Amino acid sequence: MTRTLIVDVARTHLDNAGIENFSMRALAAAIGVTPMAIYRHVGDREQLLGLVLDDVSAPFPDIELPADPRERIATLLQAVFEVLVSQRWIAEVLRTGSPGGAGALWLVDQIIAAATETGLSHTEALVMYRALWSYTLGSVLTVETNKPAAAATTQQKLDTLGSEEFPHLVAALKATDMLDRHSAYHRGIDYLIRGFCSQQTHDVRDGIANRDAEDAGASSAVG
Repeated sequence: MTRTLIVDVARTHLDNAGIENFSMRALAAAIGVTPMAIYRHVGDREQLLGLVLDDVSAPFPDIELPADPRERIATLLQAVFEVLVSQRWIAEVLRTGSPGGAGALWLVDQIIAAATETGLSHTEALVMYRALWSYTLGSVLTVETNKPAAAATTQQKLDTLGSEEFPHLVAALKATDMLDRHSAYHRGIDYLIRGFCSQQTHDVRDGIANRDAEDAGASSAVG
């Protein structure tokens, strides 16, 4: 038995049964060893989950990235979104505050680097990343397991209260019904990235305008 084997079996178990059914005892039974043997190789449950996340995130540095920094940020986040949607247990683990795998740290560094290329400071880039990450994780965790039933419940509520009382909500719901969750997520990420970057552009323009005004004032004073 090797650490690689344990990580492989653990990942398969998580993909098939989810985090709620994952235990060191179940993993040991699947491999055919005692739980203590698992602990000797990989430490405790949290350490093992960290190793599995390292394995999941290992391909991230191989993502082909576009030159444009905004497109680069979107590409990286969309890659994360697809992984989280296909392996929902990862989102459940990350929501507890786990830092994710080593590849995920590379991805965060790339996003911050791309954000600074748009003119954001490192502090602003980190704020931007945290907002985008919160949106990404929330988009995965709030996806309805039964969308038709959820939509029917919402419509029933509107019918009970009177749809005419909420015209903008009704119009928005009808528009988004035509979007699948992937398209809706991608559109949302694009809006957020453009919003952060346009704010930076406004700040730069405001700064230039202020400097011009100061220069003009100084020239008047000299004159």
